[in-house]
Amino acid sequence: MSNDLVLACYNVSRTYQDGKLKVDVIQNLDLEVKPGESVSIVGASGSGKSTLLRALAGIWPQASGRVVLPEHSMFLPQRPYLPHGSLRAALSYPQPSNAYDSPALQEVLHTVRMPHLEKFLDVESNWSHKLSGGQQQRVAIARILLRRPHWIFADEATSALDEATEAWLYEALLQMVQAQGGGLLSVAHRPGVAVFHSRRWVLEPDEAANGYRVMER
Repeated sequence: MSNDLVLACYNVSRTYQDGKLKVDVIQNLDLEVKPGESVSIVGASGSGKSTLLRALAGIWPQASGRVVLPEHSMFLPQRPYLPHGSLRAALSYPQPSNAYDSPALQEVLHTVRMPHLEKFLDVESNWSHKLSGGQQQRVAIARILLRRPHWIFADEATSALDEATEAWLYEALLQMVQAQGGGLLSVAHRPGVAVFHSRRWVLEPDEAANGYRVMER
């Protein structure tokens, strides 16, 4: 297996310091995820789940150490950004609004269970105000399905969805990354999401380090 297909981190740490309080949220981690694997990151609130996910995704520069991030990855946040403009532009972001033709956008709207929005593709609006939280999350997932990255980092990306829709979309995401030879890493609180992951990392308190450690369960 080529090393450029593996997600890995070496000696990654992240320490918060506020006055006299020093907390090692991530401490000297060595982790690896191979193509085809999916990892669920769980732990108590404030344990550093999102910090770890962002460090692995390469969007948390405050962390120290080395991360080997495969090409063609995308981060899927809990609250996605929707630009002001047409729904076509919101679905295509960060690509230009003409990156995908109408049939492709109509198909992905069906996949994320919002076919009723087809007729609004070229309507200009502030879609972050027009769409509910769950609909905004489905727009973000639609972007992922359009761009077809090899690796996905999902941070509570389906928290506003009902469980049936969440399961439907997780299955679609998992099938896509596996077909692309990549992987999926998720932070999610709902137990139903666990079935879509082959591995489980648990952030547990480490009193000696005044922080948390990652254990595979």
